[in-house]
Amino acid sequence: MAKVSTPHILHRYVSIRRSGRVVRNVLTQSLISDIKQGRLKKDDEISADEKNWVRLDRHYQLASYFLTQNPSSSEDLPPDVKKHLSELSQMLKELS
Repeated sequence: MAKVSTPHILHRYVSIRRSGRVVRNVLTQSLISDIKQGRLKKDDEISADEKNWVRLDRHYQLASYFLTQNPSSSEDLPPDVKKHLSELSQMLKELS
């Protein structure tokens, strides 16, 4: 029978830095729920040693929690947007 592997937590507590202010002893197990609830932002930084800092949206284990869908899809655009873009493109060509 295969064993289910669980992610290995390297540090039980980390520090979070926002706008130069550091919050210490943040439980690593609370990070994901804090991100989902909006208490942690993508540009907050995380560190285990307060020497090396990484933005949360660039951390290899946390970055995926900050991915957002494209705010507008082609279905949300007005029906004549292609026409306007073509006209704009033509005007730009004429200017150059």
